Amino acid sequence: MLDGADLSRLDLQKVDLSGGNLRGANLSESNLSGAYLCGAYLRKADLSHANLSRANLSKAFMIGVNLIGANLLGASLREADLRSTELGGVDLRGADLHGAMLVEAGLIAVDLRRCDLSQAHLSMANLSRANLAGADLSGADLSGAVLDEADLSRADLSGANLVGAHLREANLSGANLSGARLNLAVLSKANLNGAYACGASLYGANLVDAALHEINLRGASLNRAYLFQAVLRNADLSKVDCSRANLSRADLSGCDLSRALLVEALLKGADLSNAYLYATDCRGANLQQARLTGAILTNSLFVRADLQQIQAEPEQFSGLDRSALEEIVIDAYTGWRLGIGSTVVRRPL
Repeated sequence: MLDGADLSRLDLQKVDLSGGNLRGANLSESNLSGAYLCGAYLRKADLSHANLSRANLSKAFMIGVNLIGANLLGASLREADLRSTELGGVDLRGADLHGAMLVEAGLIAVDLRRCDLSQAHLSMANLSRANLAGADLSGADLSGAVLDEADLSRADLSGANLVGAHLREANLSGANLSGARLNLAVLSKANLNGAYACGASLYGANLVDAALHEINLRGASLNRAYLFQAVLRNADLSKVDCSRANLSRADLSGCDLSRALLVEALLKGADLSNAYLYATDCRGANLQQARLTGAILTNSLFVRADLQQIQAEPEQFSGLDRSALEEIVIDAYTGWRLGIGSTVVRRPL
């Protein structure tokens, strides 16, 4: 029985305390490297400044444990219960946290590089400024988590739940977000350059001023997303659903928007130069002052679209069927210049 025992500053390397009751025990500054603490009950134990490198703490109960200054480098915390635990300043590089319970845990600025956090429960956790570069977060629950300014470059977030998560100014460059759920997430000023997000769901997400250069969003849902001034140059947006999304002043130059849904999307002042809009559905979209020079518009639909003051060339519209331009809104000069005046519905500017 080690409940409340004083085991501070002891050399306990590779000791086997699996399943032991260490509630409230003092293990501060002890050397527990390589120790076996599988399934141990460590509620409110003091592990401050302890060396737990490569220790096995899988399925351990660790709610309320003191880990200030602890070394958990390469430790196994698979399915450990760390709910609401403060882990700030803890070295968790290369740790195995697969399936760990970290709901509402404090992980501010924690080094989690290359950690296995797959299937981990991190809802409402605070991971702001955390280093998660190259970490495995596949299938993890990060709903409502705070990841502002976190480094998630090259991280695997495939299938992760990030609904309502806060990722302001986070670095997600090169990250794998395929199949991830980011509905209502806040990603303003986030870096998603080169990220892979095929089939991701970003319904109502805030991506204002986000960098999405060359991101792959093929088949993703951006319905009602807010992408004001977002940079999406050369991105793959084929088959994406951007219905009712706000893409005003967004940079979509060189994008592949083939078979995308832009129904009633707001694209006022957007740059679509040299974009590929093959069979793109732009019905009811607002393209006022948008730049379309060099864009391919073959088989696209612009029924009821607002094309006032767009920048384009006559030949871009010459191959479109007249039915694709029914009830468009356009100023007289632009309609005359593009040779589509006969389909113009004039409205006050």
